[in-house]
Amino acid sequence: DAHWGDRAEPSPGFALEPFVERIAALPRVGLAVELGCSVGRVLAELPAERAVGVDMHFGAMRRARRLLAGHWLAYARREIGRHYSTATATGKHTADRKLVCADALDPPLLPDVYDRVVALNVLDSVAHPRQLLSVIDGLCKHGGEIIVSSPYAWQSSVMLEHERFGGADPAAAVRAILTGGTNLRDRYRIEDESEIAWTLRRDARSSVTYRSHYIRARKGT
Repeated sequence: DAHWGDRAEPSPGFALEPFVERIAALPRVGLAVELGCSVGRVLAELPAERAVGVDMHFGAMRRARRLLAGHWLAYARREIGRHYSTATATGKHTADRKLVCADALDPPLLPDVYDRVVALNVLDSVAHPRQLLSVIDGLCKHGGEIIVSSPYAWQSSVMLEHERFGGADPAAAVRAILTGGTNLRDRYRIEDESEIAWTLRRDARSSVTYRSHYIRARKGT
């Protein structure tokens, strides 16, 4: 639902993926990569001649492959408590999309070749968020763009305390890292920055909404 709810029957009842429209409206590029692509909804809309999706969860990769081939996929939707119903998502056939099951912190990809590097709501889901920013920077070629978002919902089960940064304002810290080129190969120029309401359905009677910090930045200022 969090990724393909807008293409599911029956409908979950509200829009769930606010990033799809924003990403789809971007100019088309030659080569793009999405780190943490999950089941591939954003990857399906990513304007690029060729694109690679990376995720470490093999089950998500299998589902993404089916959906990006344009097939339907049935899945369990929680209604209340332990009660579930069946929903069916209709995929979207998207040519020239490759999927790689790998860790976003160490992807088996060539550096300095991607026109666009995307990592949506991944920064607070990895053990080493600064390393993820370094990986994003390493994949992006000079003059290319990166797109990063995060609600900064740090969790002790994911990362140690010292891995968190920015104190009460991690958004300002990410902005400073990018514009200053801190531990990166180059500096970045911020081209778009906003706060996006990101809602995840829990069941028929509840959902949780995060405020996700979104940055699109150009490498080389």
